[in-house]
Amino acid sequence: MHSEEKIIISAETILLDVVSRWPATEAVIKKYDEKAGVCLCCSCLFDTIGDITARFAMDEDAFLSELQKVIGQKR
Repeated sequence: MHSEEKIIISAETILLDVVSRWPATEAVIKKYDEKAGVCLCCSCLFDTIGDITARFAMDEDAFLSELQKVIGQKR
């Protein structure tokens, strides 16, 4: 059995990396557009999740948890 490199989504992960590797996460990100007041994929694609949640006063743990749930990742 070979081991695959495990990439963990964290506050330091860039949004583009999340969306490009796991397209299903886009649905979660779109849910947060309303909270942020902007299209996150349009205006924050090159920012880290931590930067985005801080800038728009969003719950970082909840955001990360929802993203991780979509890709089947445990925190």
